[in-house]
Amino acid sequence: MTRSFNALAMIFLSLFAVPWLCVNAFAQDETMKYADEKYDFTIEISKPWMSTSLQGYAVPGVARAAYAGSKGASIVLFVQEPGRAFDPRFLVDESAKSMARSLSATVSEKDVRDVDGKKSMSLVVEGKGTGGAIDGKGSVQTSQHWIAIPREKDVIVALLTSPSEDFKENQKSFLASIKRLKIGGTQTTEQKESK
Repeated sequence: MTRSFNALAMIFLSLFAVPWLCVNAFAQDETMKYADEKYDFTIEISKPWMSTSLQGYAVPGVARAAYAGSKGASIVLFVQEPGRAFDPRFLVDESAKSMARSLSATVSEKDVRDVDGKKSMSLVVEGKGTGGAIDGKGSVQTSQHWIAIPREKDVIVALLTSPSEDFKENQKSFLASIKRLKIGGTQTTEQKESK
């Protein structure tokens, strides 16, 4: 089935995350739970991440929550509302091509995986940037891990951005949070069968 990619191609390209300096501290063993009633999802984030203001982030969608780490690292949760269903395989393949073409990013992983019983896009890229964003020209090698869970009319996105030197360590806590991500809503048959 052929689909036009149009504006959705930029969904996974155009995030420029700049961490806001004001962060909220929490106890060492505590996790922070974010519950989004409007978009029907919850996630638990643990240290080293700290909740931060959404004002410090520009995302290609509706920003819902942001967490700051060290050296400009961040986890940002946002929602895209294309108004129709997109297949996770289509999203990951087109996003990988766009990141490589537009930002000269290197794709190290592109896959469809299960997140809370729903098929999702998983994309890991690295490129020149600031440590807080990949811009294709900065002096800091920057890595991102995109998890995007498409539903019938929207896409829930969790994005880890980190200086590459700290990426593997930051990715561990990000993936632990993804395991605690709970997503309501439904996927189409095509989305459920995506590989």
